[in-house]
Amino acid sequence: MTRFAHAIYCDDIRNEVNGKHSLMGIFGNLMYLSAFPSVLPKLCAVITACTTIDRPFESITFTGTMDGTVVFEMGLDKDQMEQMRKAGGVIEDAKGSEAKAMIVLSPMHITGPTKLEITILADGETIPCAGLQISQAPEGLAIL
Repeated sequence: MTRFAHAIYCDDIRNEVNGKHSLMGIFGNLMYLSAFPSVLPKLCAVITACTTIDRPFESITFTGTMDGTVVFEMGLDKDQMEQMRKAGGVIEDAKGSEAKAMIVLSPMHITGPTKLEITILADGETIPCAGLQISQAPEGLAIL
């Protein structure tokens, strides 16, 4: 297994009382809007980067850009990652470990068709991750 990443895009991330998270309004890597410009109350993403047990992340940064503009950036440096390992904040099993970012963009102004591009930089290496294409809904498609 090499390093890889995936993202889940949704309308909301809710923190539950039992420590779980609920993802509301999940959609794939394509979102249709009925008109532009548009304002979304929220646009959320759960981004997970995975690595093998023998190559734990030393540092990692999650960045989201739209039309060349950075809309979020979250990162952990080597010292922060080590503190998390010591505190038990890194999930590990026999196969590997992961780093996760939960992003909430609120409100989200969309001026026209675009793409939310995700870049993950881990230990100087870029890990590919699918972004979110935001497009005009085809004529006749009902958007709720």
